[in-house]
Amino acid sequence: MRPGYLSQLCFLLLTACLSAACSRPIQNASTSRTIPNPIPVAEPAAVLHVIGVYQGALPASADKRAWWAKCQAAKRAAGDHAAIKPNECGDFLSQPHVQRTVTVNISDDSSPVVLGLMSYEPATWQIELAPGVQLRKVIMAGYHQQSVTGVGDRQIDVYTYERSECERCVQKGGHFYSYQQVPAKMEAAAGLKAKSFQGNYTGGRYVVFKGMQ
Repeated sequence: MRPGYLSQLCFLLLTACLSAACSRPIQNASTSRTIPNPIPVAEPAAVLHVIGVYQGALPASADKRAWWAKCQAAKRAAGDHAAIKPNECGDFLSQPHVQRTVTVNISDDSSPVVLGLMSYEPATWQIELAPGVQLRKVIMAGYHQQSVTGVGDRQIDVYTYERSECERCVQKGGHFYSYQQVPAKMEAAAGLKAKSFQGNYTGGRYVVFKGMQ
């Protein structure tokens, strides 16, 4: 084969290859890139913190003497210094149940909080929320009427024997309370197992903090 003919053949093949490459459309890298869908971030599961008392704390100005001491003082004030008799103290024994208070400070911002509150005696629950706390719901239970402040527009489910006429309260069926353990009815009402429990016969102030059990 002649050298001139071979050179001409190579030139023709190279020209054909370059023409084919140039005729292909240039793909825009910015339009062909596949953008993955963002992975949804799951909201942390709510946790149930429960507090139970038989009765809350009386105001500092309240008369905290026992009924018999009040009765004795009343007799002495009337000039009678004899020992008291049970039938003389009926008015002190039959005094109405006093509305007491319980303050709960919540600083646990690691998960949404469901707060369970229980008291046999009438109680006003004063809730203090630290910045960042997500209070999802409040459950109040007891025998006598209960009320709560400091929870904004959160849902309040009530399980009391006496009707609790507090704002945003939804009266549910049945009643329960305990200051010794978490009742199964509380966990059923919340749909959660309790993460922490605090209980006393008389309780005035409690703290719910991150990591408590």
